[in-house]
Parts: sequence; C-alpha cells; structure tokens
Amino acid sequence: MTSSHRPAAGGALLVAAMAGFALSDMWAKGLATTFSPFLLAWFRYLGLFAMVLPLIFARPALLRTAQPRLQVLRAVALVGSALFFLYALRSMPQAEATAMVFASPLFVMLLARVVLGERAGLQRWLPVLCGFAGVLVVVRPGTLAFGGAEIFPMLSSMSWACAVILTRRLSAAEHTATTVLYSSAIGVLGLSLLLPAMDWSPIGTAWWRLALMSLSWCAAQWLVLLAYRIAPPSAIAPFSYSQMLWAALLGWTVFGHWPDATSWMGMGLIALGGGYAALRARSIGR
Repeated sequence: MTSSHRPAAGGALLVAAMAGFALSDMWAKGLATTFSPFLLAWFRYLGLFAMVLPLIFARPALLRTAQPRLQVLRAVALVGSALFFLYALRSMPQAEATAMVFASPLFVMLLARVVLGERAGLQRWLPVLCGFAGVLVVVRPGTLAFGGAEIFPMLSSMSWACAVILTRRLSAAEHTATTVLYSSAIGVLGLSLLLPAMDWSPIGTAWWRLALMSLSWCAAQWLVLLAYRIAPPSAIAPFSYSQMLWAALLGWTVFGHWPDATSWMGMGLIALGGGYAALRARSIGR
C-alpha cells in the first residue's frame, strides 16, 4: 500500500505525536520553576541521542556529511527554539505559548524569499497572514494582557523557521538520518558544556518527571517521522494543529488554566490558515 493511500493512519500518528509534544511540555512547565531551561533541554536531547545512537554503530557511514557547517547551524537553531520555548513555559500558559509558535510559517516564507530566493503568490501568503493574525490576537500587544514573556515563543518560532530553511538546504545532499544524528549529538554535547553551572540538587525527587518529559518528547519525534513516511505531508499537516487542543486540555487539567474567548479566536485563526494552506497544497499536488 502506497503512502498516498494511508492518510488516515498518518493523521492518527501525527495527532499522537502532537499529544506527546504537549505532554512533554506539560512536564517541562511543571519542572520549569525548579530547573533551568538548559537542563530541561539537555534531558530532552540526551534521550533523543540515546535513541539514535544505535544508528551510528549500525551505519557508521551516516556520520559523514558534505555540509558540516550547515548541520551545526541547524542544530544550534533547533536548540535555540527549544530553549526559548522552555523559557516561555516558565511564565505563560501552555496553550497560548504553543499557539504562538505556530507563527513559524510566516518566518519561513520570509526567510525563503530572502535566503533561498523563493517567490510566493498571494494564495500562499493569505493563509500565512491569517495564521499570523491569529498569533497577534493571542498575544494582544499593546494591551494589559501582554506581559513581555510573549517574546520567547516568538523567538522560538523564528529559530524554528531558521532550522526549516537550513533543512531545505541540507535535504538535497544529506540523508535524513544523518541530519537527525547531527542535531541530537550537537544538541546534547553543546548543552553538556553548561552542566557544571546547573543546579542538580532537586534532581533526586524529580528524576522520574524528567525521564517522562524526555521520553514523551522523543516518542513524539519518532511518531512525526513515521507519520510523514506513510502519508503525504499535505494530507496530514493540518493534524499538527491538534497540539494546541492537547496543550489547552493539559493546561486546564493540570494547571487550572483554560484559554479565554479571545485566545480561542486567535488559535482558531491559526488553525484555519494552516488548514487552508495544507488543503490547497494537497489539491495542487493532485
């Protein structure tokens, strides 16, 4: 059975992956008042590196890269995206922080125009601008609802967009597994340099929560890869917006926060823009 015949299975896997990311963020938010974002990010990357380490022994050739500089830059951008988001979780509700990260398509399109020279017509810009308008509704700049911490998920979104552009540059010449290996290895090694400055004293009572945070994040990473392997990206991309719903449900059940009507309206605009873009891409691909 070809991938084009399995969108339902791919969509289900992507929804499960988004639940995994939201669950990891829930654990991270609970731990953020005790541990540094750098330590939380290190635990996540340590788990991912441990999962991909067997690939190095099974296929040593994957360590060879034709573009080591781009691999390092991509890994740094991903680590930056993770750190900024963890800082956001310290002082923002999980649902709103998650929604704001979905501003990344706008930054991707802007960078693609500047860095890659890609041109996009009005029909591609409209859904992206719709999603960005939703982000502004959630953030509400210039109002009392804007507390300043909103800058962190925006920086996370920008860093993620940089990683996406670098991934496009790498995809033509590098194996996907090679890119994953470098991202995880550089992430864990780079963050390890900061370990001596981190406070490890509370870890005795929190190790199981740190482990669950890392395991759910790593499981989500693999579920995303599997989802896009068995189904076309344009067919299942809208399912990624389920992460906002998962984040809202977990934020409500665990932290007692439920987004207000304005936040829900903004998240709706974000999902609407993303869903329209994915459906349009699917119709063009037919």
